[in-house]
Amino acid sequence: MGQIVKPVTLEKGLRAEFMKAFELVETGKIMSAAMKVDSSAASEKFGWLGSVPQMQEFKDEKSPKGLLDHNYTIANVPYEATLKVDKFAIRNDQLGAVQVRIRDLAGRAKTFPIKLMLDLLINGDTQLCYDGQAFFSASHSEGDSGTQSNIVNGTGTTLAQVTADFMSARTAMMGFLDDQGQPMFEDTIQQDLLIVCGPALQGVMEQMLNSTVLPNNGTNILYKAADISVSARLTGNDWYVLNRYGAVKPLVFQENMPIEFGALEGNSDEGFKRRFYLYGVEWYGNAGYGLWQKAVKVNN
Repeated sequence: MGQIVKPVTLEKGLRAEFMKAFELVETGKIMSAAMKVDSSAASEKFGWLGSVPQMQEFKDEKSPKGLLDHNYTIANVPYEATLKVDKFAIRNDQLGAVQVRIRDLAGRAKTFPIKLMLDLLINGDTQLCYDGQAFFSASHSEGDSGTQSNIVNGTGTTLAQVTADFMSARTAMMGFLDDQGQPMFEDTIQQDLLIVCGPALQGVMEQMLNSTVLPNNGTNILYKAADISVSARLTGNDWYVLNRYGAVKPLVFQENMPIEFGALEGNSDEGFKRRFYLYGVEWYGNAGYGLWQKAVKVNN
């Protein structure tokens, strides 16, 4: 005989199941390269992105320098995911199967920000950042910086080639100038680097960064020089180097409303009319670009 489950009891139980599973899911290393911004409006303007003044000798009076005005805005977008469940499946002792689907839904919701961050990288050749150029561009320029590029032409996918390209990317990042013509980064100690790549490059990246000894028995000077984040969404041989150091990150994660779980069941008028119960999540926010100077793309 099927069990009788009251909708109110069912929703509370599934909500608890959702929250429990949601808390257990890891957010992924790439989120450490995103600056979290709490939003209270339909959009947020990031006109302050850019450079702050360099320290200088205090003589007769201070010399305040304003930030260059940038018209970069991230508009919040509503997102949802809804699971449809036959109410008779619940009556026929299949509540356990529904709980499994709810846990899967929690995993999807928790990792959705990771997808947003990866989409930013994948589309960085065309989507604009705060200086009006594509995030990955050979034409970045502001103030006294001169023209700068955060794109490295890769030489291949062997260990030797990837090693050389990583060092080129790191060197390029260290050479970036701010709008006053000053170095963005004073020394390599201030770098907290993350490599983002696809599964095809995972092995060679791990060999480059996690092995103390090279295949020729030489010492690996790049041991632990960066962390690695691998995603199946990156299907080619292009990869990225992100600098996570400092308050302003290369990516932005903007949130107006955190993940909310809801249900449409038999305890409502609409739920009473329907054969299927609905369980879903909603989120209101978006993602965007922070400092392009903290990201380099390696094209292969």
